[in-house]
Amino acid sequence: MTPTMNTNISKTQTARSTHLVICANPSPASFDTAIVDAYSAEVRDRGHKAVVRDLYALGFDPVLKEDERPGQSPWAPRADVAEELDHVRDADVIVLVYPIWYGMPPAILKGYIDRVLGANYSFRAVHDQRGQTGLAGKPLLSFSTSGLPLDWLSERGQVLSLREILDVYLWRGFGMKQSEHVMIESVVPNMSTAYATTQLDRVRHTAARTCAMLENTLLVEVYES
Repeated sequence: MTPTMNTNISKTQTARSTHLVICANPSPASFDTAIVDAYSAEVRDRGHKAVVRDLYALGFDPVLKEDERPGQSPWAPRADVAEELDHVRDADVIVLVYPIWYGMPPAILKGYIDRVLGANYSFRAVHDQRGQTGLAGKPLLSFSTSGLPLDWLSERGQVLSLREILDVYLWRGFGMKQSEHVMIESVVPNMSTAYATTQLDRVRHTAARTCAMLENTLLVEVYES
């Protein structure tokens, strides 16, 4: 049978995505915050929704509790995790924004992964790539900043390690659609305005491209339904 286009085309054309933007930098004056603002503004300018969760501003507790470990019976999320899980389920794309500290993301982001993204998802589920509820089939987009140049980090294997340990692991282990990582180097207090502007333009371009990708996905889903 040949599929036919859904007759409610006007509704399809106005369908919009929700971008869950997770910020993991303790300073509201950081360049990571500027990335969050630029990304969110571009998303909203295009008629999509950006939901920002600033983990430090929220006072998010990154420490996993014994009763939160996967496989507990009965298992139930604590109130703060339940709220974050609602945002995850409502999102069409997960966006992580964080600085690279000692070759790794801040501990608060790892705690968010432990308690929220990995909520009640066991190592066996990761191994079998069963797909985490609320994450399966959704794209993962990351923006990271570093004071050091990427060439220096690459020489020491940190760029590849970060992508393999975090991006690829989450993408495949949680059954997500894909992962993309935009690394912004040489983010220092005295960086030039021109350099900062260029990098934020990259952020806005990525946001626009992500919106377009999600719009196409929504159109295809309606067409195939």
